Amino acid sequence: MMSDSDFPIIDAHVHTYRSREIGRQAMMGTGQTDYGGTPEELLELMAHGGIQKAVMVNMTPVVEMSDAALAKLPADLSPAQRVEAEDDIRRQMIGRLQRRNDWTCQVAREHPHLIAFISLDPSMSEEELVAEIDLRREQGARGIKLHPANQRFYPNDRRLWPVYDRAQALGLPIIFHSGAFALRPQATDHAHPRHFPEVLSAFPGLTAIMAHLAWGDFAACADLASAYPNVFFDCCGVINGTAKQSALSDDEAAAALQQVGTERVMFGSDYPWFDPVLDAGRIQRLPLTDAEKRAVLHDNAVRLLAL
Repeated sequence: MMSDSDFPIIDAHVHTYRSREIGRQAMMGTGQTDYGGTPEELLELMAHGGIQKAVMVNMTPVVEMSDAALAKLPADLSPAQRVEAEDDIRRQMIGRLQRRNDWTCQVAREHPHLIAFISLDPSMSEEELVAEIDLRREQGARGIKLHPANQRFYPNDRRLWPVYDRAQALGLPIIFHSGAFALRPQATDHAHPRHFPEVLSAFPGLTAIMAHLAWGDFAACADLASAYPNVFFDCCGVINGTAKQSALSDDEAAAALQQVGTERVMFGSDYPWFDPVLDAGRIQRLPLTDAEKRAVLHDNAVRLLAL
């Protein structure tokens, strides 16, 4: 089944995994589909739904993995031994992040319809952060993914200033998780919209994309869009066609996109949590003009991600 639009669709927010088992584990039972997140599965769905390109915003949960490893350390370590063990764990987790970045870039080179964004973590030194950006850009990475809620940092954390500076200089967009986080039951405000203005002001040449439309805080997104020309959004999860019962009616979803600005929002599915074909179909059914639908489903991603 091809898309009923007369233009190719771009999915600006997907996740991919080496195997179905890894993907299912990553979703922790929160997915709305039975998908496993492999590139091969995604490419089949894209061909089925008329989706020309998809942006892999893969990330590595460094903090969660580090916490699990730290919890296993013997209680009787001396202070010096503990420092050494903690540093070893940090190096191991950064190594995992780097290997996942390498894999994501490799997948994108093998499959031109898939675009690679890389993950970084604030626990990396300034030198490590800049070196990782430069290396993966050489390998074909087209942007960066940061997840303040999962990685437990605020967007205006000065440890990330070298990342923003380098991304701005290289023209690499950064996509941030924004708003609530379904995989952490405890409340977290790390990705609240109020933490973004300092970054947007300090780096006006940086293309910053707030994923999930701050999980439905459309007024805050609209305020940011009005104040900062360098901030954009994707609508994945919040406006979807996968869930059996949508939180927003079609009229409410269309109004939300128009409130923020259809020229500022990209379509994203958050595959494998959601079905990209069903989600794109939902956007196509919304009471929007053809130009507005094309902007969300295609044109904005081409412009913002230099596709």
